[in-house]
Amino acid sequence: MKNKTLVIGFATLAMFSCSLSQASSTTISTKYEQTFRENQDFKVKFGIGHVFDNDIGIAYEHQRRWRDEISGRPELAENLFGLGYTYTLDEAKRWSIQPKIEYKFNPGSETMRPMVRLNYRVSDDWRVGARYRYEYQTFSEGGGDRSRVNRFDGYIGYALTDNIGLAWNTSYAYVLGDTGSMYTGNSDRWEHELGAAYRVNEANTLALTYKRKDEIRDGATYNAGENNDAVQLTYSYRF
Repeated sequence: MKNKTLVIGFATLAMFSCSLSQASSTTISTKYEQTFRENQDFKVKFGIGHVFDNDIGIAYEHQRRWRDEISGRPELAENLFGLGYTYTLDEAKRWSIQPKIEYKFNPGSETMRPMVRLNYRVSDDWRVGARYRYEYQTFSEGGGDRSRVNRFDGYIGYALTDNIGLAWNTSYAYVLGDTGSMYTGNSDRWEHELGAAYRVNEANTLALTYKRKDEIRDGATYNAGENNDAVQLTYSYRF
């Protein structure tokens, strides 16, 4: 099917892609992300995931994060484990649903994220999707209230050619109850991602993603009232 691998693989550039194929596959990815305003934020990620013949997927990602010395914040190491399943809803394989659960932890916090994603193949070139995530903190080093967040995502993916894909992702999140606030200073925030991917061959893919952040709260020490956007470069190898 024309463009199938590229559109599906790029739509999220995640371990659990919307793959409808029956063959198992393993994906190894490396990512570098950076912001550019005062008190720059740097992230390096390494991930590996496998999708079995029965469409069950497992994934692991390790992230290192650090900031300019201006903030005095130490380096942060974070780990994420994921388990998910892709179920095809119709004979034409246009609709699929993906329940998944993630567990994320670092030295000061542990978080669980059950989620479900609905995917629809509009044509050989177009994909759309929607996802809901419920995020709750299971451990906080400082004690007190543990955060609970509702997250909603929308996706559009388009295969420009057999080797070039474009994608847009919008995300809305809000804090439940009195469990904290977002970096906006409010209980909610909006974020958007625009990306382009180039499939070098069947195994290798490069992608560039621009992440548009919401405005930082007015009273923040750094970049108050500004959008501290980020750029991410991804390389993935699939076999």
